[in-house]
Amino acid sequence: MQLLNHRQLRDFDYGIFFATLLLTIIGILMIHSATYEGAGGLSLLVKRQIVWAFAGLVVMGVGILISQDTLEGLAPFLYGVALALLAAVLIIGVGKMGERRWLELGMIRLQPSELAKYAVILVLARYLASRKTKLTRPMHLLLPLIIVLVPTALVLREPDLGTSIIFVLIIVPMLFWAGVRPIYLLVLAAPVLSMIIAFNWIAWSVFIALLGWLLYTSRMFISDKLLIFVTTIGMGRMSPFLWNHLKDYQRHRVLAFLNPEKYRFSTGYQLIQSKIAIGSGSAFGKGFLNGTQKNYAFLPEQHTDFIFSVLAEEFGFFGCIVVIGLYLYIIVRMLRLAGLVRNRFAGLVIVGVASALFVQMAVNVGVTLGLSPVTGMTLPLLSYGGSSLLVTMASVGIVLGMSVRRMEY
Repeated sequence: MQLLNHRQLRDFDYGIFFATLLLTIIGILMIHSATYEGAGGLSLLVKRQIVWAFAGLVVMGVGILISQDTLEGLAPFLYGVALALLAAVLIIGVGKMGERRWLELGMIRLQPSELAKYAVILVLARYLASRKTKLTRPMHLLLPLIIVLVPTALVLREPDLGTSIIFVLIIVPMLFWAGVRPIYLLVLAAPVLSMIIAFNWIAWSVFIALLGWLLYTSRMFISDKLLIFVTTIGMGRMSPFLWNHLKDYQRHRVLAFLNPEKYRFSTGYQLIQSKIAIGSGSAFGKGFLNGTQKNYAFLPEQHTDFIFSVLAEEFGFFGCIVVIGLYLYIIVRMLRLAGLVRNRFAGLVIVGVASALFVQMAVNVGVTLGLSPVTGMTLPLLSYGGSSLLVTMASVGIVLGMSVRRMEY
């Protein structure tokens, strides 16, 4: 680590820094509102989040000072540590409803899956940035897939479907940025689409026929075509097996998403109350601390998964636009920065961090609006949670560090 010089301070991306800081402050205010009981003062959860926010500023500073070469060298080590922690949480972890998501370290709870997200980004960026890496055939994507799927499988065992979605989705933009042909990315998604569509025999048959025609007319090697086709059919045939091995509450969440009114007094309750809260906020909201859905505890998990619903009820449509606008501002500036940095590893890391932020934001907001099944995914920087806040601010710090070193190869 080394202190920044005058030229580097000039290149520092103050826009990303202040937007991140503003979202963190908004998050603390929303957690205060979600936990406010009318007695005055700050709740224990708010005090903890403030402490985590200050700790986040410290780790953000560390992230800024770490050089790109150091990060690239540490990537395999961090990946190994993340896998070890994910394995440990399956054995000695704690949680609720039979889940194991946290490791208790004295008074601190650590969620290894949060660390694992960014460890995967670092090691994947290191592999894709190597000059020895070939990405000219679908067969060459097997190792990147293994890098992502190993932690994904461990997270699914917790089980944590929401976080596992992030692992799967961040690989696509990183591979695209690394130069993988779009047609390869399309066929890479075929097994996942097959698994989803397989519940309808007619739709699945049409999909397999179209895929077969696409592969037949493509210029891929026969071995690549066979691998993709067989894997796609295999994933489709495994779909009922995977569905039956989901936890009961996970299946109920999917069913409630498809028909929330049918499950309005059980798993559909969250979605219905969330949409009521968002709709009642109208254009400008009911005002800070005045949300009725939140005050009467109709809205479950209002300080974590459904913090956006609290924001919508109290600050309305325009408040939501401001917050989503801040997220998009950070993401767009990160992508712009990825195109400016000269170091290939740095560019891939920035794209991975931006993708992770976008996926988390989009899925969480989609859940609160009833556009996605409830996944248990928090809203980065806004939702309560020390592990999420620390790791997110650390990742932003890493991006800011790369902004001041954008001219380095």
